[in-house]
Amino acid sequence: MKLLGVLELIDAVGNSYHPSRLPIGFVAFCTTGLVVGYALAAFLQNDVSPIFPRISHTGNFPPASMVFSFNLGIAAIFLVQISFVVFKSMKRIINYQHQEVKSQLINGTGLESSEALMENQLKQNRKHSINRLCLCCGILAAVGALGVGAFQVTYSKWLHYLFLVIMVVNGYTYSVLHTVNSRNFLKKMNYPKQDYLFKFRVSTLVTGGVGLIFMFTLTIIGAMKWDPLVSCTEDEKAQWQSFKNCSERNHNWKQGDGGFTHFVFSNVGQWIWLGSFFCFCFHHKK
Repeated sequence: MKLLGVLELIDAVGNSYHPSRLPIGFVAFCTTGLVVGYALAAFLQNDVSPIFPRISHTGNFPPASMVFSFNLGIAAIFLVQISFVVFKSMKRIINYQHQEVKSQLINGTGLESSEALMENQLKQNRKHSINRLCLCCGILAAVGALGVGAFQVTYSKWLHYLFLVIMVVNGYTYSVLHTVNSRNFLKKMNYPKQDYLFKFRVSTLVTGGVGLIFMFTLTIIGAMKWDPLVSCTEDEKAQWQSFKNCSERNHNWKQGDGGFTHFVFSNVGQWIWLGSFFCFCFHHKK
């Protein structure tokens, strides 16, 4: 009962917002937080490269780490809200189309058979299942975002990467499932921008998928080739004192290190994926 009460509360809060406000707020807030965190880490603290740094590395040390955690915490709230609003919207559309087809079959304007009614019911159940799975993926992506912000790579590297995988995998799965589930609705409703929306969603999925492949593949290759040829300065030794020696700064690569080029391009892939996910979420305002 307690869990149900929490879900009803979140649901009620979600209904108090116009659907277009959530994606706009999510993208605007997260983009601002990323820019502020990047500026602090790259130019004020000088602990990351200003050229395509790893997003996680912009939250290595305070005050940038505080902005990083706060930004991801708010992002998680937005993701949960967006997931619930989209879930309820899709649920209403599924039920409406089911009743419309059912009434046509019963009134004799369509195929009158119990098999047709059963087939329609099965299709409805399938769509509801995909819709619930979308909701679960959205919530898990939010949990992953909270974990990424809470367990920063400087001090909890493996927990940070674990939650990063949870966030990325569930966020991408949510995008794929929603694109598939909404395709038929757009066709049946004769939505005037159905082709544009579908092509836009597929484009963001392809772009994000390419970015993820670059990120994971080049990160692994770069880690295999990694060799700290650039020695640490005295200031860096003091800054990274929690590590055994200079060779442990594998999350703050410098030009000249082995695998540095792979690391930079893997970061480009990460920024591309994030940008495509922002675009996908932003389209919900329509």
